[in-house]
Amino acid sequence: MELRRAFGGRVHEARQAAGISQAQLAKRLGLRSGVAVGDWERGKALPKFETFMRLCEALNQSPAYFIEGYRERPAKGRIESTQDAVDALEAKSVQRHLELIHRLEHLPVEIGRSIAPEELRTAMERMRVEDMTATVETRLGAGSPRHGGREESGSVAQEAFRQGWEAAHEAIRKWLHLRARAV
Repeated sequence: MELRRAFGGRVHEARQAAGISQAQLAKRLGLRSGVAVGDWERGKALPKFETFMRLCEALNQSPAYFIEGYRERPAKGRIESTQDAVDALEAKSVQRHLELIHRLEHLPVEIGRSIAPEELRTAMERMRVEDMTATVETRLGAGSPRHGGREESGSVAQEAFRQGWEAAHEAIRKWLHLRARAV
């Protein structure tokens, strides 16, 4: 009986906080009337499991909220909080690398404004992607292992640079080819 009363008190609190009547809650749960909700709140009955899960959803509360001893939603543990922080950093890193690729893809336009096509063609013939990648690897350092065997973010940056450089190199080559045809 004590379990039912404690559960009923929680249902009552959550329903009041949601600002809905017993009849409105019953309707959200697919029940015919608010009688069952009233019985729960008075400690006369407990809902079936499926109805209980719908109740949690309808009142936006975790199942733990309705169990004696829990007043607040369970807090995230250190592991979950740390994982959320890592996920956020990885999302920022991905965004920065996409921005780098975007900038490198628009490099031909910037170069075309400041360098004569003949000079650019000569420079392009001397540059190779492998040489540029090696330079970047030297500056960033080869991807050293980090926690869990994953590579350092430098290798991600190296790959982003390589892809961006290849895209820029190809775009400059095409631009030079089109410019040669136009002249």
